[in-house]
Amino acid sequence: MKRRFTQSDFFLRSIHPFLAKIPGYDYYLLRRKSYLKETGWFKSFKKTRSIDAQSNPLPWFTYTAIELLKERLPENLMVFEYGCGHGTLWWAARSRKLFAVEHDEKWLAAISRNSPPHVFIELRPLDSSYSGYISQTSALFDVIIIDGKERNAAATISVEHLTEQGIIIFDDTNLEIFEEGVQTLKEAGFRQLPFRGFSPIEFLPCETSIFYRSNNLLGI
Repeated sequence: MKRRFTQSDFFLRSIHPFLAKIPGYDYYLLRRKSYLKETGWFKSFKKTRSIDAQSNPLPWFTYTAIELLKERLPENLMVFEYGCGHGTLWWAARSRKLFAVEHDEKWLAAISRNSPPHVFIELRPLDSSYSGYISQTSALFDVIIIDGKERNAAATISVEHLTEQGIIIFDDTNLEIFEEGVQTLKEAGFRQLPFRGFSPIEFLPCETSIFYRSNNLLGI
């Protein structure tokens, strides 16, 4: 791949040091040429929605985790999601059937309006019926996403509902309150692959982890 002029040694050593002294030059680069621009971070931050540069829905994961999933996920997945959102619409395009559980009735209605027929979102209160809803689907899932409420309880019960190649995606694993859920999955024989960095909307570092076993569907 051909290097851009702005990546050349001449630019970086002879031109960039002078431009960097100009007020607002760094902001210009971030807005016009940076990774944040390419991923759509500025648009997601402004609209407070997890979307890409073309306003398409994205999971509210770190961008590095999203890139791996885009590259490695097979099609026609069975997906379960704790907590629906714009990511639900992203997963819908990659699944043959998607179940989700949500505790907020208004948010559920907003996401359901744009969901295809193979997406089923159940409203449940924040008690054992929320984390336990997955058991009522009578299905095994290729992907289980833990990104809603009751995450530690969800981690415990999710192990029983994965296919042999299935993976669990656990968001915000850097937060101490979710350490119990992380340890539960490790003790159940899962390996943790953390992805740290920027995510849509957020301006502080985030962490999304993929928990996997041997012969997983991502080939990791």
